[in-house]
Amino acid sequence: MCMKHRARVNITVDTKLLKKAKTKLHLFGGKLSTLFNAYLEDFVESMDKDFSSGRKEMNEKIKELERRIRKIEENK
Repeated sequence: MCMKHRARVNITVDTKLLKKAKTKLHLFGGKLSTLFNAYLEDFVESMDKDFSSGRKEMNEKIKELERRIRKIEENK
């Protein structure tokens, strides 16, 4: 990624977590900025997702199950 697409930011982090992260940074090429970019990208992608898209179908299924349960209980 070229420098014009990057911004320098100052952040405050928990020192204990930073020390733990540094021991695991080999997974991210040894750079804290790569780790931060990965988490930032994941955060942005998760915010773009529509988690309530299946909610309507789920509510309809729940109502159908409730109707079936009532019908079974009435037939006892």
